[in-house]
Amino acid sequence: MLPKNPNAFAHSPLDRAGHRRRDEAWLKAALADNQKCLVAVFHERKPLLFENGGKLFPRYLANHVPAELGKGEPLFLGVDAHGSTYFACEIEDPAVLGEYGAIHDLRGASAQLEPDALAILGCARAIFEWHARNGFCATCGARTNVVEAGWKRACPACKAEHFPRVDPVAIMLPVFGEKCLLARQRQFPPGMYSALAGYIEPGESIEEGAARETLEESGLVAREVRLHSNQPWPFPYSLMIGAIIDVASDAERIDEEELETARWFTREEARALVAGKHPDVFCPPPFAIAHQLIKSWAEA
Repeated sequence: MLPKNPNAFAHSPLDRAGHRRRDEAWLKAALADNQKCLVAVFHERKPLLFENGGKLFPRYLANHVPAELGKGEPLFLGVDAHGSTYFACEIEDPAVLGEYGAIHDLRGASAQLEPDALAILGCARAIFEWHARNGFCATCGARTNVVEAGWKRACPACKAEHFPRVDPVAIMLPVFGEKCLLARQRQFPPGMYSALAGYIEPGESIEEGAARETLEESGLVAREVRLHSNQPWPFPYSLMIGAIIDVASDAERIDEEELETARWFTREEARALVAGKHPDVFCPPPFAIAHQLIKSWAEA
């Protein structure tokens, strides 16, 4: 049994069936199955969705889409409990989709998508983003080829193999007594406060990276790092690792290059934030791990 994870983009309903990625005959047969092949369509890493009853849903199309419209081979995503196979493809011109739906930014649409759809589309988006940024061999500089159903790039020149990477990011909620620290970056929407965050560096454990980033961004010294949960975050392809950090004092000293400002919130104020009822400011929406960190601490 997997541990409970409250975060969006996790809990994929698909078996990734990684052993099928090299099985070209099986992949060809799966794509040719009109009954069980479902293809999620993307344009510039943005999915094709349709609206129904105020909610958004992926528009899965039939198996002919990758061959006729797609850019390269389709990405194999996995198999669901009913035996349906899921693929994703990128298309050049969304105008050819006509009445099928509309292209949406996934981050903006996340609040209106069901959890299963978020997990499937998030995985596809992250892989497409990785391909878009890694078209050339890091060893010799030659153009690489997409192989293994989208899960590897191979260099024809030096034979190097390149696999999709995930960037580990610590996202931290510093707490002191009955209050927590939230901060603003300059690019945030007006009034939004969120948790601190930063990349884990080579040679660091998660706890060490979370403590270091807390110190660097806020000047607060960690006394205890308690891991909360994690979230696959497809913008571009990160793994957000949430932590609640007990700090030694409330004398913050923010890094003004990283942050615009920071503010302490009582537990009561934090509850108002996650409920969307704070009179002055707001926090990230529920699909973001920062929201879940704040909510977990506020309701403890």
